[in-house]
Amino acid sequence: MINLDLGTLIDRPMKDVFAFAANPNNMPKWNSAVASLEQITPGAVGVGTKFKSVAEMMGRRIEGEMQVIAYEPDTKCGFQVNAGPMQVNMNLTFKTVGTGTKISLNAQGNPAGFFKIAEGMMAGRVKAMMEENLARLKSVLEKGV
Repeated sequence: MINLDLGTLIDRPMKDVFAFAANPNNMPKWNSAVASLEQITPGAVGVGTKFKSVAEMMGRRIEGEMQVIAYEPDTKCGFQVNAGPMQVNMNLTFKTVGTGTKISLNAQGNPAGFFKIAEGMMAGRVKAMMEENLARLKSVLEKGV
């Protein structure tokens, strides 16, 4: 199992950071593993909303499904991705720090198949990728959405 805890401080109000990061439609703008998402359940995004996902991981294209598993406005959002041999849970929490927002990311992955064999190497690559994703999220939000 891969378990990551990362975070960054974003110089934007919590309401803005949450609105952008909790919207799955924005994921391809900051999460390099997410090539595309298409909502497959009707209605507003909330707990239970499902998306068809296309991801790219270690040079492989993986189609799957993503579901919103947590949604507490301005506080927390969470997503579960089931794609091929991989299940990933990602939770984001938000906290006001000064005039900015501290975003904390916890990601847990349970690789199988090819990814299980490469788990040791994959853990380091996933950590580096998620650190880059948080830096991209910070950059996108601080430049103004």
